[in-house]
Amino acid sequence: MVYIPMAVPEAFISMYLPAIYAGLIVGFIGTMAIALKREEIHILILTDIVGLAMIFVVSAVGTDLAEALILPGLVVELAETLAISEILLTREMRKIEQNPRRNLTRSSSLFPQPFALNMEILNTAPNFIALVLIGYGIFLTGFTGGAVAGGGIVLYALSKKARGLHVLMLDGIAGVSGIAWCLWIVGFLLFFVAPQYWLLSLFLAACGLLLKVASKVGLIGLLMREDIDKE
Repeated sequence: MVYIPMAVPEAFISMYLPAIYAGLIVGFIGTMAIALKREEIHILILTDIVGLAMIFVVSAVGTDLAEALILPGLVVELAETLAISEILLTREMRKIEQNPRRNLTRSSSLFPQPFALNMEILNTAPNFIALVLIGYGIFLTGFTGGAVAGGGIVLYALSKKARGLHVLMLDGIAGVSGIAWCLWIVGFLLFFVAPQYWLLSLFLAACGLLLKVASKVGLIGLLMREDIDKE
């Protein structure tokens, strides 16, 4: 017997079976495509499709445990999708550089060309907006705060690169994600082992998720740098 609260609309209840069937069908088709494909990039893309299909199945359950599984899974899927997009962009730019006739210009670069405008707003506005986003993300904590802070970091890096300025590269940024995940696990266990320290556990878990989600930006930067250094 399944208990459904009276506050749940009938329209949401009727979506349960279609969501389950759609997720299973998409997951099966993606798994069969993975078995047939041989290119690594295609396998990565299809793996993300299967992962998103399984998130559909989990979200159809609609319980607190399902919500706890959706958030980290969705963050990882988005990070992998962004990384795959950067890989495809890098390959396309290399093809254009090898054959400039494919493009209108004689050559193309992986990064945008520096602006020739000397305006104060181009120097101060991106830094201020990025600082506000990072500060607001730290205030929010958790997955939402990590996404907002990560967006601020991306805006800061892209705005400086577009103006031809040097962007600070942190070699250990990828390790921050692992350390932050350990903080989340410690906070999660401490919440059950010592409930009297619930506030400390909450802050450990929230700050751990904040650092993990924000540091996912480092995954894209490391992949791009390693790909360029191979040339």
